[in-house]
Amino acid sequence: MQGSGGLVPRSVEGIAPLDGYRQRSLGSHTHPRRSLFGLSLPGNECLRCRLRYKLSLSPAKSFANSQEGCWPLSSTSMNRAAFRTRTEESSVGGDLCPLWENAMMDTDIPVIRRRGGRASVVAAREAEKRPRVSTIKYGIRPVEAVTAEQLERIHQASLAILREIGIEFRDETAIRQWKEAGADVQGQRVRLDGEMLMHLISKAPSRFEMTSRDPSQRFEIAPDTMTFGAMQGAPNVRDLQGVRRASTIEDLRNMNRLTQMLPGFHIAGGFTCEPTDIAVPWRHLHINHSSLVETNMPFFGLTTGKQRAEDSIAMGQIVHGKDFMDQNAVMLGHVSGNSPLVWDSTMLEGLRAFVEANQVVLLSPFVLGAANTPADIPATIAQLNAEALAALAYTQLVRPGAKMIYGQYSVSVSMRSGAPMSGMPEVTLINAVIGQLARRYGLPWRTTASQSSAKTFDAQSGYESAIAYMSGASAGANLMMHAGGWDEAGLVCCMAKFVADAEQNLLIEKYAQGISFEHFDDALEAVRRIGPGGHYLGDSFTLKRFKDAFFAPEILDYLSYEQWKVKGSKDMAQRCREKAKSIIASYEQPPMDPAVREELDAFVAQRQEEISPSLA
Repeated sequence: MQGSGGLVPRSVEGIAPLDGYRQRSLGSHTHPRRSLFGLSLPGNECLRCRLRYKLSLSPAKSFANSQEGCWPLSSTSMNRAAFRTRTEESSVGGDLCPLWENAMMDTDIPVIRRRGGRASVVAAREAEKRPRVSTIKYGIRPVEAVTAEQLERIHQASLAILREIGIEFRDETAIRQWKEAGADVQGQRVRLDGEMLMHLISKAPSRFEMTSRDPSQRFEIAPDTMTFGAMQGAPNVRDLQGVRRASTIEDLRNMNRLTQMLPGFHIAGGFTCEPTDIAVPWRHLHINHSSLVETNMPFFGLTTGKQRAEDSIAMGQIVHGKDFMDQNAVMLGHVSGNSPLVWDSTMLEGLRAFVEANQVVLLSPFVLGAANTPADIPATIAQLNAEALAALAYTQLVRPGAKMIYGQYSVSVSMRSGAPMSGMPEVTLINAVIGQLARRYGLPWRTTASQSSAKTFDAQSGYESAIAYMSGASAGANLMMHAGGWDEAGLVCCMAKFVADAEQNLLIEKYAQGISFEHFDDALEAVRRIGPGGHYLGDSFTLKRFKDAFFAPEILDYLSYEQWKVKGSKDMAQRCREKAKSIIASYEQPPMDPAVREELDAFVAQRQEEISPSLA
């Protein structure tokens, strides 16, 4: 088709034109008089070569030096999506324009002759396996929600609560240990002197390393690092068909397979979802078995009672070796308090089993704001902190130098329904102050990363989780718990959201690392080279750095509307379910010595014979 100024592009059905791209012809190539997509182009650059780079396609894909291979335009205009469709479908061969040849010669990037179009690019990208996250060091400064004077006021209030009101340890062993240590004990009520309390806490290491049976999977948990753990404890799943139902052992195995394959997790959740098809007294055996077999990562064992905790430790020792675990942390035990001001025997038994085996304990008061704490933010923090300090001190009483994490689970409660509310500003403020307190004590601390009260993987789920993620990262959280799949206040693990959250973990990792000045001087040289009115797409610095300079998510959709429709008009949940299916289909179980696997299986079988399935 001819226009007043030459050839116009072939029409693309169903796409409306976008005005503004008038051209002038230079030989067999055409070049824009005006900017393209907001970027001013130099006069010698071939528009088609320029477009392929703009669209993140291979700049080495070449075009014939003929009118068939170029796009002169007159007053007839062309839509951006038409450009994309044309460039992605083109299979014309030939030479690069001089600007691209010069750009490629200025770099050490090889010229790649590509065939297969965009599909081959996508396949190649997916074939590049990103390494699992390792130690993430914070590069950003944490938010501080209160002044130093206000923080000290909260700290002193916590000490007063423990000194004057006291806290209950509903466990005979703990009561005996506190009496021997010189605490004021009356029945189950323990009153603690501030000096004794802080002396005990000072014995804790501020940083420690976790490892697994994959020697390359080592990372540090410390006040200046960030760690991601999958969600825990959901009795239901939203499965690969998007159906909400009670979870099974096969669902748990699939969650562990996803955790193993996705690079955004440091720690496997252990009981990411409950295998409700297995009798409760046997359930911990199969949970630990799946963690040890389906993953080779550090994981959460079970702490709900002495028997379950000791079985968890024993199974870990079968796989890792007792001597190795005596020297290395491979497991975490999550110990939850009963707010207000109670630690019970079930959790304390689990705490002792893990600490005595040199494994990590996470000590978490359970805050439902205005329900089991005062309806006031600083008073809630003071109570929460008192509960945490008492458990942290007790842990050091059991084993001085024990590895431990200051934990807390905090949500506000709806006064209309009594339901917990996620993503609230009060929780964000609590996070910030807990971060300040934990740094004051020199301890790593935990928050909840992806919590949501939504009943489906919808906008509410995304909004609430995004707030929780940024709240934790901005406050300098060291363990981002439940960083994958959490919906319905923890009653559901959504498989689609689990995949989405794993990618969010990578985005949050980059945010937490802050701004690097490693390439600053080289980048400023690019500014000098380009000067006013130019663009950086063909510059050698861009070609070297574009893959790493800005994170490029795979799950989030950045296609044009027309491309999105061509690809099936799939929403986020559908894309994530498809991704989850693909990952599970490609899963390969980490290698394990056959003799070790046989011993592990035999342990589970033996313990099932010894434990009655009807035992509560």
